[in-house]
Amino acid sequence: MKFSRRHFLQATGAAFTVWGLHQLQFNRYGKVFAQSAPGFTFDLPGFQNDFQAGEEQLEQLLRSRWNEDVNRLTERVLQNEPWNFTNQPALTDYYNPRTTEVPEGAPTVILSWTTYPNRIKYTFPQAGRRKLWEYADNGTPDPDYEPKGPRGWQDEYAEWTVTRNAEGKITKVSFSSETREYWYALWDVSPNAVLRLYKQLIGEQVKLEDLYLRDDSGNPIVDPQTGRPAYNDLNEWNNKSTDGLAHMVGTFNFQFGAMFLTGQSTMVRQNKQGNPITDPSKLLNCGLHGTPSRNSDPYISAAVNDLVRGPKGLGSGVRVTLKNPIGLYLQEPNFTTYKLPRKAPRGAKPSDYWKVIRGRKRQGKETYDFILHAVYEVPPELGFTVSDISINGFPIEYGAQIAETLTVAAIGQGIPQETPPQSYRCVEIPDKPLPYPDVLRELNVLKVGERSYLNMRIEQGTTIDKVALKARNSERDAKIEFVGAPGVTVEKNDFREEEGSQIFILTLTVAADAPLGNRSLLLTNSDGSAGPARFGLLEVVPSGTLGK
Repeated sequence: MKFSRRHFLQATGAAFTVWGLHQLQFNRYGKVFAQSAPGFTFDLPGFQNDFQAGEEQLEQLLRSRWNEDVNRLTERVLQNEPWNFTNQPALTDYYNPRTTEVPEGAPTVILSWTTYPNRIKYTFPQAGRRKLWEYADNGTPDPDYEPKGPRGWQDEYAEWTVTRNAEGKITKVSFSSETREYWYALWDVSPNAVLRLYKQLIGEQVKLEDLYLRDDSGNPIVDPQTGRPAYNDLNEWNNKSTDGLAHMVGTFNFQFGAMFLTGQSTMVRQNKQGNPITDPSKLLNCGLHGTPSRNSDPYISAAVNDLVRGPKGLGSGVRVTLKNPIGLYLQEPNFTTYKLPRKAPRGAKPSDYWKVIRGRKRQGKETYDFILHAVYEVPPELGFTVSDISINGFPIEYGAQIAETLTVAAIGQGIPQETPPQSYRCVEIPDKPLPYPDVLRELNVLKVGERSYLNMRIEQGTTIDKVALKARNSERDAKIEFVGAPGVTVEKNDFREEEGSQIFILTLTVAADAPLGNRSLLLTNSDGSAGPARFGLLEVVPSGTLGK
């Protein structure tokens, strides 16, 4: 997703499904149960447990951490983007299930779209089908094609890599829809658990030190919050388009991005004549919250917006959130156009070679899969390869052919609206945007803060210097303060401009009796322009918590 650039592109060739809309209207005025408070917690993505017997304490630590992380990201979604754009008030039709009463049996909304990156088809309309598959597997020839970076062109909230044998035939295609935020949280709790997963997903050759974030001299960068080397999600084993992957690394394939897109999609928009905007591409251009030429962004936006507006106009819709456990989930491919070679065992089916590695398939009466990582692979003892299987009459030469039959899903949940949604004009970039606090982390691990979208934590009774605040629309003399509870003071030590951002170097001091919990950060320029304070950039934790 792009948050600060207009895209006047026409979306083509995508698919989405919205199930249960009629159920969303049923029981709108039914009894409301407080399932969310007290006792609600965000589960781990896909109900996945990455710890073994004897590691129950680590498991509970991760569950607690993840619950707080997802709550924090949800609260940031609810704040919207009033710093950088006009017509972006706090959201009222997106909700946090941890703080909102939810009707018993609140129905779900399933949004699904094709994994193949539609922007490649849009950008290269003259290229043949095989050439487009090659671009989707290995990257495009256009050096200006964005987003850049490893697998950046696979931008439909799923990524894949291809493994070939000495003859060039495909032996395995690995798919993942896992976001990097979870892996950073898991690393903070247990690097050994992360290593165990890399060995499972990529191979025994992976070593723990391969996953370290390093400085320009190649030395590991220690995260002050853990006392251990920080995680580099762009490490040598997870930044290629061949031979396996651990999780998504594409610039816009991250959990907060999907949450932000869904939240933005609840904003009802109108044109200059006051008429509602419902066209998927026009909605994205109006809100500047996605890319119209993708499969995912325009259809998520339009479907969620339809639910909020309701079938009978404003006041007949629902409030929406991403359903627990929040994640992006691969759905089993449509195998109807696959054909096995004559070498295949009698009675074999194309679906036999689809293997779920992380997450799980649907169970019981569930209507969608919770798949986080899967492979399409033929056991070598069968004497044929993936390339000997055909789709629509074409032998599988590229992983992209499978991606065309594969979908990703985001699962929403609807509850009754408290008041009819208000309609807003399109967003604009003001002449003077408000100062925006973007990322707060210790200077040496600022990149971790930027990549992980997680917060900085600091113990009671401590002082930490060389803390970096990355901001936008700010000035050297801006006032920096933490709000929400007392006990945290700030000293500014340095300031520099950096590629459209401002970097403040700070010393933070936390009183020994400072209340525990989140602090929001408020930036105020010298002319008095400010805020609101951005939620949860800092968390005060008990003394002795970190580094253990």
